[in-house]
Amino acid sequence: MRIEDEIKIDKIDWEHVWQKSIKKGLRKEKNWDDIAKDYGKWLENDDYPDKLIENMKLSPDDTVLDIGCAEGTISRKIAKRVKSLTGLDKSKLMLEELNKKALEEGLNNIKTIQMDINDINHNDIGDYDIILASRCLNGISNIRDTLITLNEIANKYVYITVFGSSSHKYKKEKSEIAGKPFKAGTDYIVLVLLLKSLGIEANVIQLECENLKEYHDINEAIDRSVWRLGELEEEREMALREYFKEIFEKNERGNWVNPKDKTDLVLIWWKKEE
Repeated sequence: MRIEDEIKIDKIDWEHVWQKSIKKGLRKEKNWDDIAKDYGKWLENDDYPDKLIENMKLSPDDTVLDIGCAEGTISRKIAKRVKSLTGLDKSKLMLEELNKKALEEGLNNIKTIQMDINDINHNDIGDYDIILASRCLNGISNIRDTLITLNEIANKYVYITVFGSSSHKYKKEKSEIAGKPFKAGTDYIVLVLLLKSLGIEANVIQLECENLKEYHDINEAIDRSVWRLGELEEEREMALREYFKEIFEKNERGNWVNPKDKTDLVLIWWKKEE
């Protein structure tokens, strides 16, 4: 890259680019309480949590803040490797599920905070060695202030995962059958360039997730699609059901999978400057 090109990049308002993309892809806000009891089941054979943790630098003395922790599929795995973990989520029922599962697994180093990501601030939250924001920043509008806050809270490392674009073709196909506009969202590179404009040189890793998304039956696939896309007209739901029946295959666990629908996530991380 030429020096003059780099100067032009630094002059771009990357938060504005991010916000325009979010507005373009905006959907009605979801109520995560609605899926709190099912969410863990949806992820039970997902290899994303393990792939993520493989790329995190964790030690037994670390304190971790897991932002957007949901019911704790990732939180509980991390808690077994560190001194303590705090799970933060705006969904009361998700946190109840996390606390319930932590108790069942004998984990006594987990605590929870019910809070919206947009309300996080350094004074109220305090310091943590490791900050994790997994799949929860894609819809955040005030992304610049959020990133600054995450960096302030961290003593050692910040880890963020956002959705990639390799499955866009399938998602667009499914959205069209469902009668919903396809909304691709923001490309992860905008986040990287925004961090650069803040003086943070982030590392980028394409997580090599191998497992396909699994569904116990077609009804679950429909329910999860409705959750992502919104309520469907009856004929659209029937068309989507037929589409799933046509393309789904059974795997070795007897669950249904779509060969086109592999988990696609990008890990963005940096070491806190001392």
